[in-house]
Amino acid sequence: MSDNLLTIHDRLEDILDSINLIQEWSNGRSSVKDFMGTSTGVMAFNACVMRFQVIGEHVGKLLKSEDKPLDSFPSIPWNAIYGLRNIISHEYANIDEEIIVSVINDDLQPLKEAIEALLEKY
Repeated sequence: MSDNLLTIHDRLEDILDSINLIQEWSNGRSSVKDFMGTSTGVMAFNACVMRFQVIGEHVGKLLKSEDKPLDSFPSIPWNAIYGLRNIISHEYANIDEEIIVSVINDDLQPLKEAIEALLEKY
């Protein structure tokens, strides 16, 4: 399916799928050491980062959508989510592990709740 044929619902579903995977892969890992201390942890960290890239890509498209679906959740830092995607895409070697782990621990669940609410509307 062409990227421009994805519906708002499709994008929200992809975001939710990515959030669920990040939560699964980070389960039991709450610090940088938990991720970076083993090769399995590093693999999980890298997989989570790639899913953040997917989330950011879809958020960027939704920010440009005429329907403005994200406007109903102004407390979510949508532009920062898209900005993280840009860092991952263009500055991967400079990713701050502490920031990624902080986002996983503190910001992922509120984002998930917003996406689930948006899925009820779209």
